[in-house]
Amino acid sequence: MVPDAETSGVPSTSLGLGAALRRAWLGYQLRMDGAMSEMGFGERRFPDGRVLRMCSREAGSTISGIGRELGITRQGASKVVAHLRDSGYVAVVDSMTSKREKSVVLTPRGIDYLEHQRLAARSIEDELRAELGGAAFSALGALLNALDAGEDVRLRAYLRRSSGDN
Repeated sequence: MVPDAETSGVPSTSLGLGAALRRAWLGYQLRMDGAMSEMGFGERRFPDGRVLRMCSREAGSTISGIGRELGITRQGASKVVAHLRDSGYVAVVDSMTSKREKSVVLTPRGIDYLEHQRLAARSIEDELRAELGGAAFSALGALLNALDAGEDVRLRAYLRRSSGDN
């Protein structure tokens, strides 16, 4: 359920758009955490789904590639991959293209995770559409599309540019 102005403690008219978007993003993530936990995936951490989607490509991904896409070091990516491997979501195997690199590929549990994540996302959207009504939900979609930075813009690139790490 989406908190209203009275239950959230902050009148909706006093929130600026940026603050409202940040709160909405966090609320969505919390709903996703709850839904995934109910489906048996309670150990969900923030980058897990994104990394699993990277590994769902036919050739998988590499630890270095995961680090580049997340905008973190290879060591940081290794820790993320180790957690996913230890949780049974990925396997690290010899690369078919490089003897120096290992591929990170999904296990059946990783594939199951992604399917349940898609189901949870659809369920959250359906709940919101029912709660808001079709017209309001469509208006929300129009607002978000108006703010869209385009497919080629990645958070990692924005953060790097904003911090001066060019």
